[in-house]
Amino acid sequence: MRKTKRLLATLLFCFSLLSAQAHDKKTPILVRDAETLLPLPGVTIENMSKKEYSFTLEDGSFDLQVEEKETIQLRLSYLGYQEQFITIDGTSLPETIDLLIEENVLDGIIITGYTKQSKGRTTGAVGKIEAKALNQLQVSSMDQALQGQVPGLYVASPSGQPGTPGRVTIRGIGSLQDENTNPLYILNGMPISPETFTSLPPEDFEDITVLKDAAATAQYGSRGANGVIVITSKKGMANTPLQVTYQTQYGFAQANNSKWDMMNTNQRLEFEELLQDPDLPGWAYSQKNPYKIVNGTTVAKTDEDYINDAQRLNQIRQTNIDWRKKILRKGIIQSHALSLTSGNEKTQHYTAFNYYKQEGVLYNSGLERFNINSNIHHQSKRFKADFFINLAQSNSKESESDFDVSETNPVASLYFALPYENPYDENGQLQPGANRFGTNALAMYQDVNRKTIGLKGVLSGNFSYALTDELKLTSTLGVDYSKYSNTHIIKPDTYFGELVEEGGQGMYSQGDQNKISTMSNFGFNYRTQWDKHEIEAIGLVEMNRYKYDYHGFTGFGLIHGLDQTPSGITPGTPENDFIPKVEGGASENLLVSQIALLRYSYENKYTLSGSVRRDGSSRVPSANRYKYFYALGGNWNMKYEDFLIDNEVISTARMRISYGLTGNANGFASDFGYRRLYGPGQYNGQTGLVPTTPGNANYNWEMNRIFDLGLEVGFFKNRLVAEIDFYNRITSDLFIDRTLSMTSGFESLPSNLGKIRNRGVEFKIAGDIIRQGDFTWNMGLNLAFNKNKILSLGEEDDIVTEDYSIHQVGKSLGHFYMVRWAGVNTQTGAPQYLDKEGNITDVYDPENAVLVKGSFDPSWKGGITTSFRYKNVEVSALFSFIKGMYRLNTGEFYRTSADPNYRIYNQSTSMLDFWQKPGDESSNPHPSHTRYLTDRELQRADYLKLRNLNVNYKFTDLGRAGKFIKEVNVFAQGSNLITWTKWKGQDPEDDNNWYQYEYPLPRTITAGLKVIF
Repeated sequence: MRKTKRLLATLLFCFSLLSAQAHDKKTPILVRDAETLLPLPGVTIENMSKKEYSFTLEDGSFDLQVEEKETIQLRLSYLGYQEQFITIDGTSLPETIDLLIEENVLDGIIITGYTKQSKGRTTGAVGKIEAKALNQLQVSSMDQALQGQVPGLYVASPSGQPGTPGRVTIRGIGSLQDENTNPLYILNGMPISPETFTSLPPEDFEDITVLKDAAATAQYGSRGANGVIVITSKKGMANTPLQVTYQTQYGFAQANNSKWDMMNTNQRLEFEELLQDPDLPGWAYSQKNPYKIVNGTTVAKTDEDYINDAQRLNQIRQTNIDWRKKILRKGIIQSHALSLTSGNEKTQHYTAFNYYKQEGVLYNSGLERFNINSNIHHQSKRFKADFFINLAQSNSKESESDFDVSETNPVASLYFALPYENPYDENGQLQPGANRFGTNALAMYQDVNRKTIGLKGVLSGNFSYALTDELKLTSTLGVDYSKYSNTHIIKPDTYFGELVEEGGQGMYSQGDQNKISTMSNFGFNYRTQWDKHEIEAIGLVEMNRYKYDYHGFTGFGLIHGLDQTPSGITPGTPENDFIPKVEGGASENLLVSQIALLRYSYENKYTLSGSVRRDGSSRVPSANRYKYFYALGGNWNMKYEDFLIDNEVISTARMRISYGLTGNANGFASDFGYRRLYGPGQYNGQTGLVPTTPGNANYNWEMNRIFDLGLEVGFFKNRLVAEIDFYNRITSDLFIDRTLSMTSGFESLPSNLGKIRNRGVEFKIAGDIIRQGDFTWNMGLNLAFNKNKILSLGEEDDIVTEDYSIHQVGKSLGHFYMVRWAGVNTQTGAPQYLDKEGNITDVYDPENAVLVKGSFDPSWKGGITTSFRYKNVEVSALFSFIKGMYRLNTGEFYRTSADPNYRIYNQSTSMLDFWQKPGDESSNPHPSHTRYLTDRELQRADYLKLRNLNVNYKFTDLGRAGKFIKEVNVFAQGSNLITWTKWKGQDPEDDNNWYQYEYPLPRTITAGLKVIF
C-alpha cells in the first residue's frame, strides 16, 4: 500500500513538473516585412497587458508565453514600419506577424557591413537608396545611379565614354590627392574596388547605403575618411516557389548639341574675308582682294583671275559639312536581364544573368558587358551562411585622346574641322593630312584601334554560428579579382601610322594588369535584451591584402595584314629603329585590424554607440604603422518621450550627435613610398641600381576628424518627413609631395603637411502632396552645402597645382589663379588685362595672375524627386543640380581666337563680330593681336538636369495568361534629357577644372519590358 502511495505521489510530482514545463514553454513567433517576407530584427514587442518589453532576435523571432485561457494585447513598433496592435489568446498563437512599411520613411533596416539594425537605433548619418530607384536605370557605370539621390553625395562624370567611372565624393574633397577621394565600397560585407563597383548591374541590388559621418564610418578606420557606400544584393524569399523575371530595354544614346554655334561654309568664308589672310581661300579668292601671291610675291589680279576666283569660291561653297553628322552617331543601347529566385524555410537563392551593350556616340567607342550575380542564403538551426558571387566580363572600345587638344581627339576635330573641308577624293577615299582635322578623325576611326577586355569577379561568404541565443561567432571571407588586357593598334601605311615616332610604320601595344584583394575576418557578436534594455557588442580581427602586377610591350614596324596581332611586329635592330619597348612591375600591401563595436539602446528612446579600430598598414613606416580610429555617437528618439508620444502631428522626432576619427589610406605615394627605392640606371656605360625616391621615415597617415549633429522629423504619420545635418570635418597631415632642392637629386618628397576643413549643412524633405484613392503625388528635395577651406599647408602659404590654379591657405582647394580679362581697347582693338593692382594694361604678363572667381568643387549640390501614381500607371523623375562650380573652357578659347596661331581652326559665329575699326565695341579683339587664356574663359558650370524620367505601366489582369505570368511592366525612360546651364559647351558636368574636348555625356532614351513568371 505504501509502495502504491509512493508511486502515485511520484507520478503526481512528475505530472506536475511536466505541467509546469508545459506551462512555462515559450512559443517562438516570427516578425517579417509584409512585402519582402524578410525577418525584422530589433522590433520592439510591448506586452501592454503586463507592461513588459522584449525585442525580436536577429532572425526576426521572439518568444511569447501565454496561458491557455489568457488573452494579452501586444504592440509591435519598428521605426520605418506601421505600428501594429495584436490581441492574442492562448488557444491560437500566430506563427508570423507581418509589418507594413510606412511611406516617406526616415527609417528602415540599415546595413553597415559589420552589422544591421533599425535606423532608429543608428547614431550615424546615413542615406539609403532603395531598389526601386535603381532597378530600371540604364547606366553603363553603376556610380551614375547615385547622382542626386542622397544629400552630400556628389558624382561627377569625367567622360561620356560608356563604362567610364566618375569621381564620387561624400561631404566634399578632403585631400590634395584628387584621384584618391573615392569612398570605400562594400559589397555584401566585402570591400571592392571602384572599378568593380562601376561594373555592377543596377537590376540586381536591393539597396545602397551611404555612410557619411564618423559614427557610421569609423568602423572602417583608415579607409573611412571619404565615406563608405554599402551595396546589398537581392536575395531569395522564404517559402517561395521558383520565380523567373525577365527584363529588357532597347534604345539609343546621342550627344547633346544644344550649345553648338560653329560657322558653316558661308559664314567661314565671310570670316576669312574679314581676316584678309591671303593663306585662307575666303580672302585669297575674294572679289574684294585685288592681289594674289605668285612665288611669294604680291601681284595684282587680272580679269581672268577674278573669274577663276569666283568659280573656285562657288566650288568651295558646294561643300558645307556639318561635322556632327560625320563624327558623331546615334549609339544603340540594349540590355537583357534574367533572374531566378526561390526558397524554402532553410535555404533561399537568387541568380541573375545580365547583358548590356551600348554603342558610344563616337564611332570608335562602345561597351559590351556580361554579368552573373548569384547568392545563396542558408540557415539550419544555429548555423547561418550567405554565399555571394559576382562575375563580369567587359569588352570596351575606347576613343583616342579623350581630354586632349589634338587632332587625335575626335571631339576636338569636331570643333576644329572647317565646314568646306572635303574628306574624300574623287575615288571616295579619305584624304587625311596636316590640319585636315575632320578627315583625320574619320581616318582614325578606321586606322586606330584601342580596346580593353576586363574580367572581374567577387566571391564572398558570411558565416555565423550561434553558441547561445545571445552570442554567435561570425566570419566573412572574400576575394575581389580583376584583370584588364589593353590593346592599342595603329595600322601601318596610314596617315597615323606614319606619325609613329619609332619607324613611322604603325605600332602594336598590349598590356595586362592583375589586381587581387582578399579579406578575412573572424569574431563574435553578442546581443542581449532585458526589460527595455538592449546591448550589442561586436569584436573582430581582420586582414586585407592587396596585390597588383602588370606587364606590357609595344612593337613597331607592323606588317600589313598581320597588324591586328603581335606577330605583325618587325623584330627590332639598332639599324631599323623598330626596337620594342617592354615594361612591367608588381606591388602589394597588407592591412591588419582589430575592431570593437558597442551599442546600448534603451527601449526606442536612447541609443549610445562607440567603435574602436586599430589598423596596421605595410604602407606606413614602422614608427607610425599602427593607429587607433574611434567614434562616439548618441541617438535620442524624442517621439517616445511623454511630451511627444501622444502628439498626433509629430510622428517622428529624433536627434543624433557623433564625433570620431577616421583615416585616408588611399593617398600614400605608393605601397613603399616611405622607403628609399632604387631602379635600373646607366653609369659610365654600365647598368646598375640608382636611387629613385628619397624615402621618408616620418611618413604618416592622413587623419580625418568629423563632428555631426542631425535632426530627423516626421509629420502626419510620416506623410511629410525631413532631415537636417550639420557637420564639421577637418583633415590633417595632408599627403603632399614636398618640392626638394635640385641638389638633393630628387624632385619631391612624400610628406604630411597641412589641414583642410569641410564644413556644411545637409537637408532632405519628402512627402505626399496628394494621397487620395488611386492617385498619389510625392515630391522630395535633398540639398547639401559644403564650404571647403585650406587651414594650413605646413611651411607654405600656397602651392601652384597647374598653370591656372592654386592651393592657398584660407581658400578652397584648386582655386583658380589667372590673369584677369579687361575687355577690348575700342581704339586699337587690342586685348586688355588687369595687373595685380587692378589697373588696365595692354600687356599680358603671367606675373599679374591673382585669385579669381572660384574653384571646380561646387558648394551646392542636390536633387529633386517626384513621382505620380494612378492605378497601374507610375511616372517618376529625378532632377539633379549643382551651384558654385567654375571650369576653364579651353574649347571656348580655341573657337574665339583668330590670331595666326588659331585661325586655322573653325570659329564660333560670334567671331563675325570682332573689332575692325576705331570706335567699335566688341568682346573679340582684332585677330592681329595674340590671344592668351584669361579668366574670360573661366565660366560657371552650374546646372539643373532632368537626370532621369521613367514612365511605367503595370499589367496585373492578364486573363488566361495569369496562370503563367504574374505581372507585366511596360516602361520607357530617359537619362540626361535636359540641361539648363549657362555653360558654353556640350555639357557642364565633369570631375575636373578644365574642359579640353572631353567625350560628350550622351542623352539616352530606352523602352523596356519586365515580365514576372
